[in-house]
Amino acid sequence: MVRSCCLAGIDPAVVPMFSAVFTTAGVPALATLARLDITEIGRLSPGLLVCDVDALEVSPIEFLRQLRFVLPECLIVVYTGSVIQTWGLECHLAGANCLLAKTSSEANLALGIRRALRSGCYTDPRFAA
Repeated sequence: MVRSCCLAGIDPAVVPMFSAVFTTAGVPALATLARLDITEIGRLSPGLLVCDVDALEVSPIEFLRQLRFVLPECLIVVYTGSVIQTWGLECHLAGANCLLAKTSSEANLALGIRRALRSGCYTDPRFAA
């Protein structure tokens, strides 16, 4: 069971939805970080991290590699608007456990998180070719 959750770089307007998603998925309370900062995220050491890498000024793939290095036991969820299959594969290879599309419903986001918690990996079906 995950002991703590964190949202990082998520649009503040979407945070209440993720609170509901986490409740539906049966995950504990969450912390939110406005920025995607490896050091801050590492200090929190969440068991589950949901991050939006779409607006990063650095390479999102390198960011995910660094996150995986800092948080080897964390379930890393990428919440993205880019549902290109090759992009999803790159994210998984860089260390993301779960890929969720921004176009997914609240119920589908919760389902994806539950499945990732159970199996260690999940890719939103919207990433299909």
